[in-house]
Amino acid sequence: MTDEKWEQLIGRVKDEFDVIEHQTLDGERERETIEEIVFNGPIGKMRVARSKRPRVLEQKTHYSNRIGGDMGVERVYSDDEFVNTIEISRDQNGEWVPVDNSMFG
Repeated sequence: MTDEKWEQLIGRVKDEFDVIEHQTLDGERERETIEEIVFNGPIGKMRVARSKRPRVLEQKTHYSNRIGGDMGVERVYSDDEFVNTIEISRDQNGEWVPVDNSMFG
């Protein structure tokens, strides 16, 4: 999902539904940001979260064949290409449960 489409989605949610929370967080992965919005939707309390991180261009493994040697991974990230992941879930008894995509078809 492009940045423009995401902004359109956020604008539409803010216009049509009661927004409870809108925040941007640092993700668990390196250089990852997560933007999420929680709102009262047609099937109850819902959350839409977008995770955005740079695309990994190259991954190098550094190691030695000696016993007790260290191993490390070096990743090269793109400056202009990103990987976006959208997750839609709803609140069910205090737990976030993923929403089935067939509900939108």
